[in-house]
Amino acid sequence: MDVLLINGSPNGHRSNTYRLSSAFVEGLKQSAEVTVEEVTVSTLDIHPCLGCFACWNKTPGVCCIRDDMAVVLESILRADVIIWSFPLYYFSVPGPLKNLMDRQLPLSLPFMSSEAETGGHPSRYDMSGKRHVVISTCGFYTSDGNYEGVNAIFDHLCGVNNYTAIYCGQGELFRVKELSQRTDEYLSHVRKAGQEFVCGGVSAETRGKLNQLLYP
Repeated sequence: MDVLLINGSPNGHRSNTYRLSSAFVEGLKQSAEVTVEEVTVSTLDIHPCLGCFACWNKTPGVCCIRDDMAVVLESILRADVIIWSFPLYYFSVPGPLKNLMDRQLPLSLPFMSSEAETGGHPSRYDMSGKRHVVISTCGFYTSDGNYEGVNAIFDHLCGVNNYTAIYCGQGELFRVKELSQRTDEYLSHVRKAGQEFVCGGVSAETRGKLNQLLYP
C-alpha cells in the first residue's frame, strides 16, 4: 500500500496535527505493508493557480507553471491512500495547502460530468481506487460546528462519504506536558483508527473515542 501524507501545516513536523497523522500511519503499518511518502507543503515551491486553463487547452494535463507541483501530482497519482493533514485556519485549510489543491486542475478533464449534480469535472485519470483521509486539529473547544467549510471542500474533491475524517478540537493541548497522559491516550485511538482503516473502515467505537474532548 502506497501512502501519501500531505502535511499542510505551516509548522511542518512541529504541527499538532502532524502528531495525529503520524499516529494514524503507525496504525496503518501495524496492519499492512505500507510505503509512506511525505510531502511538507511549507518546504515546497508551489505558486497559486493562474486560472489560465493552459492545462486544459494548450498543454492538456500539464501546468504551465514550472515549480514543485509537478512532482506532487505524480505522487498523488501513485498513491493508494492520501492523507490530508492540516490545522483549521479560519474554518478552512491553510493558504499554502489551498494553493496545492487548486493546482490539481491538470488532473481534471475540461468538460463537466453529466453524473455530477453540481457540474463537476471528471478525472483525467482513474482515481476510483484511491482512499482519502482528512486529519485536522483546531484551537476551538470542540470540532463540532467548525468544519463545515472543510467538509464542503472534501465532499467535492472526494465525494460525499468517500473519505475518512478525524477532527480534533483543543489541538493546542498537545503542547501541554501536564496533559500528556490524556493526549497520549487520544493518539492511541488515532493509531487504532489507522489499524481499522486498513481492514475496511474505522469502527463506530473508535470514532466515538476520537470525538471525545481532550479536556476536561
